[in-house]
Amino acid sequence: MREGKSYAKLLLHAVQLVILFSLLGALNSQVWYTGVVDVEYTDGLPAGSGMEVELEVDQDSADGSVHIDGIFTFMQWQNTRNDTTISSSESDDNSKFDSSEIKPLSELQDEIPIMAKIAFALGILLTCLTFAGLKYRGFVGFALSGLVFWICLNLLIYAPIGYIGGMDFGTGAFEGDDRTSTVHDSTETSPVFDLIKGELELEFATHSYDLGLVDQSELDSVVSQPPGQDHESYISMKGIAGLHYGAFVVELAWAWLVLFVIAPATIGISSRVRIEKPQLL
Repeated sequence: MREGKSYAKLLLHAVQLVILFSLLGALNSQVWYTGVVDVEYTDGLPAGSGMEVELEVDQDSADGSVHIDGIFTFMQWQNTRNDTTISSSESDDNSKFDSSEIKPLSELQDEIPIMAKIAFALGILLTCLTFAGLKYRGFVGFALSGLVFWICLNLLIYAPIGYIGGMDFGTGAFEGDDRTSTVHDSTETSPVFDLIKGELELEFATHSYDLGLVDQSELDSVVSQPPGQDHESYISMKGIAGLHYGAFVVELAWAWLVLFVIAPATIGISSRVRIEKPQLL
């Protein structure tokens, strides 16, 4: 069945095709996101040292770099520490993070470009159906909008989680899941969002007591009660952890909202409520 051509819809679909064609090139040539962690120790033996970690992800690679500030101070801290640990109070089997349930980044790097090609093909099909004036093409439009949304979701959420989901940047990061080298941990966080630039950051400050710096004779007392900030085991650090998305990822998210949701809905509603001019007798 046919209906009259909608030039507004044809123009919209043409713009959608431009966006989807641009997406194919951007996925292949631009950075998807950059993960950044910047930590500075402010109190305790490692004060003055810090660490900067940067991860840059694109379709073909995930290149990371690590820079340690105050390397000699950091090494002195590590050389001074012993290997004292205690059982972690967070070792409940039901609360452990299972990274096997998260799809690896490498699989997403293969799947997302394929989804983009399918979306482009659906865009061409939808444009042809609209040009031919065929009814029920809305099902293809819904499928296209859903697929673009799924691509956005993978780029914004699943791709970063696929790499950094299991990362831990605390003092006891390299201990076993059921052991910890710090006690009386306290963390304060403050999220910072910039949806226009595509930057999601979390400012944090952490305070704890490093058991590796506690004398064995006072270990029990330190574990049972915080000895105070003047104690040699007290350590605090502050920093920022965040994700900086590629410009095309942010543009795709806004394009999906405007061109694949709002604009089609507006055109569809206006075509149904349009009042035709009465014919003159």
